Amino acid sequence: MKKLLVFLMILTAIFPTFTGYSQQLPSAYKEAVQRQLNNKFNENEIISFVYQVYAMYDRHVPVERFLPFLASKNLEMRFPETILRSHADFKRWYAGIGRTIASNTHTLESVKVSVLGGGRYQADIVGLWQAESKKGEYVVFKFRQQWTLVDGPGKQPLIQTYLVEAAN
Repeated sequence: MKKLLVFLMILTAIFPTFTGYSQQLPSAYKEAVQRQLNNKFNENEIISFVYQVYAMYDRHVPVERFLPFLASKNLEMRFPETILRSHADFKRWYAGIGRTIASNTHTLESVKVSVLGGGRYQADIVGLWQAESKKGEYVVFKFRQQWTLVDGPGKQPLIQTYLVEAAN
C-alpha cells in the first residue's frame, strides 16, 4: 500500500508538468465515451466479436456454438447462393458447408463498426475467403459483408442481418 501511495504521488508530481496531458477533452472523445455509457457494447467489443465469428468458421466448430450468436427473431443472412431466416436454415447451410469444404480461412482486410444506438450496431467487413473443397479444388472469394447486430441477453451481441456480396 505504501508503494502504491508513493507511486501515485510521483504521478501527480510528474504529469502536470507535461502540457500534452492537460489538454481540453476533444468532442470526438466525449462522444466515444458517451456511446460506451449508452450502449451495451463498444466498437472494440463488436470488432472482437466479428473476429471470433470468423475464427469459428475457420475452425469448423460445431453448429451449436454459432446459434447463440444469431438472433432468433428477424434473422436474415444473405449469401450469394441462398438466404437464411432461422436457426434451422443456418444449421442446414452450415451442414452443407461441412459436406463440401475440407478447410478454409477468412483473412479480414477491414472491419469498420458503427454504434447505431438503441442496442443496434453495424459492422462493415471486407475480406478474403479461401477454401479447399473435399474434391481438392481451391476456391477463393473476395467479399464485402454488412452485419447488423443487436444487444443480446448474454455477453455478446446477436447477428440480426448478415449481407454478403462480392467485392472488387
